[in-house]
Amino acid sequence: MSKTFCTYPWSHIYVGTTGHLKLCCLSKEHVVKDDGYKHFNLSEDGLEDGWNSQYMRTVRQKMLNGEALPSCSKCYDLESRGLQSMRDPSNFEKYKNATIDGQVKNFANHIELHFGNVCNLACKMCSQQYSHKIGQELIDMSKDDPGLSTWLKQQGGVVNNWTTELGIVYDWFKQPNTKKQIFEYVSEHVDNMTIVGGEPTAIKEFYELLEFCHDRGTLKNKAVTLITNLTNTNSNLTKWLKEIKSFTIYASIDGIGSRNEYIRHPSKWQNIEKSLYFYKDLIRSNNSCKLVFGPTFQTLNIDHLVDMIEYFENFGKQTNIKSDIWWTAVVTGPRICDYTVLPDSYKQIVANDLEKNLSRLSQQHSIDQIKSHIASLRQTNDKTLEHKVEILKSFIKYNDKQDTFRKLQIGWRKLLPNLANEIEKYLK
Repeated sequence: MSKTFCTYPWSHIYVGTTGHLKLCCLSKEHVVKDDGYKHFNLSEDGLEDGWNSQYMRTVRQKMLNGEALPSCSKCYDLESRGLQSMRDPSNFEKYKNATIDGQVKNFANHIELHFGNVCNLACKMCSQQYSHKIGQELIDMSKDDPGLSTWLKQQGGVVNNWTTELGIVYDWFKQPNTKKQIFEYVSEHVDNMTIVGGEPTAIKEFYELLEFCHDRGTLKNKAVTLITNLTNTNSNLTKWLKEIKSFTIYASIDGIGSRNEYIRHPSKWQNIEKSLYFYKDLIRSNNSCKLVFGPTFQTLNIDHLVDMIEYFENFGKQTNIKSDIWWTAVVTGPRICDYTVLPDSYKQIVANDLEKNLSRLSQQHSIDQIKSHIASLRQTNDKTLEHKVEILKSFIKYNDKQDTFRKLQIGWRKLLPNLANEIEKYLK
């Protein structure tokens, strides 16, 4: 089986928060126009325009030839660590036979559509690109400390995935012509769509798209995935989601109780659980629908892994609904959220604790996935990882500054005392 082939370039379009197109959410490149310089963007281009561009033709030909692509390096890296990636290697012969010089006749029938970056949370691992609230917070944090702004820029990619225009709201999809062509394309061509933000439930165009497809009778033919932080629901979803062929709710939860509230600030756990039960009732009314818990595995919750997965497993059992866990979201950037940069001593403590508590879980797949993380934690790099000391110093400075700004009663030091102790010991 090919280790580079993936079905996405034959079936999928990813539209990012800025309107740019990519192969998928993990791809490291935008789809480039034939001039080799400009990127396709829905503020000025149609969804079909980049589909058989030179960039896409080259991607398809290289995949069919078994060549590795730089844009797919995140999946390769996850697989090399024994972790699950998003790469879909199925139907190689089918897509090979349908491809001529890298071109295909069909348009993408699956779309991941980000409705800008408007969000009501400022999550620790997120960035301005996906939450305008993050950018605004960084601006506000720097108002009384100009030096902090300079430091944050210098630390781009380390403490936060910095973008040049903090606080900017991406709303390209509000342009009437752009919105019209997106809605029409989705209604006519797409049978599987993933809706993301920002936070989709806080963006009215998300609801307008569902209503558009409902009015044209195409909603019933679609499988819809909604990725949501569960802080907000809308009663109209009851009407639309019951009509959809199938729907999946991806619940972006990164911990239980106070852990999730810390990572996904300023969410409230009682609201999260209220939303879970709202979707539970919808799922019970439609057998083709399910709930997927989608945590991001990172420095601030890797020790919490068994507790978190145990909660997810028990929720499915207690409510008697279809539920699953998405295992591919391993945070590698910003660097301070990548658990592989933590002190080896702390990683060993966490690995031992996770191993000891695996018996609390009932699903073998969950146990196997956590074993993969345990194996990753066991890999030592105190003496080999470049800039590790600087990254951990930045971890302390950034989180201390942010916790103080947010006026948290329980910051990272109280929430994770073992981590605080092991970092301090490592840096002595």
